[in-house]
Amino acid sequence: MERLRPGWFLEGLFDAEYQQYRLLAYLKRVSQSFLAQRIYPPLSDMIAAYAEMVRLAEEVRQAPSEPSPYLSTLEDIITFSVPRLQAAIEEGKTLYETIAQNLSVHVVGVVPLYRDEGYLFLRRGAEDKVRVYLYELRRLYDAEDQQVAIRLCFLREYPFNLFAMGFIRVRENLLRDYSSLPVPYTLAVESPWVVPIEETLLPIIKRNLPLWTKEAPPTALS
Repeated sequence: MERLRPGWFLEGLFDAEYQQYRLLAYLKRVSQSFLAQRIYPPLSDMIAAYAEMVRLAEEVRQAPSEPSPYLSTLEDIITFSVPRLQAAIEEGKTLYETIAQNLSVHVVGVVPLYRDEGYLFLRRGAEDKVRVYLYELRRLYDAEDQQVAIRLCFLREYPFNLFAMGFIRVRENLLRDYSSLPVPYTLAVESPWVVPIEETLLPIIKRNLPLWTKEAPPTALS
């Protein structure tokens, strides 16, 4: 779907009614995306657009008191956009939290000291397959805080069966097929629902992966 880029309100006609129509059409598509459980990129785009509107509102407030058609139009766009963006963001955050809180996350096998590289298993619902990803965390430090760059690379799929091919067996086959990591930290992430991978599950996983590698979840039994 069309993305909400920075300065979106300057595209096309700089007219309050026209831009309000464009925003409503975009938010309708976002609502449809959320109904399909596709969270990104709409949620991150709207958060950025909301922050931009709030910043512009402050700049308009501090502008010289002499009125101008440009500022009047901009103020109309801001007044219309801010509450609608805020409501859509809350809807997206609620969907995000619902999916994230229902993920089941386990460590498969041993817990090594080094956890900034390893494997991640992903399974949705009652699927008879497991997607395997190689992850890498690069921790970057600045004067204020630590930033983490996350690389998540799809490797392959393995069949999955609770009785014959559980997570432990998948890990054994993975270590046989790939020997680059001798004792890899391995996480299994299961979603109870078959939700989109690229637009929903992987962004949630990337957001939480630094925490899951720092504080190991319970060890998986299968």
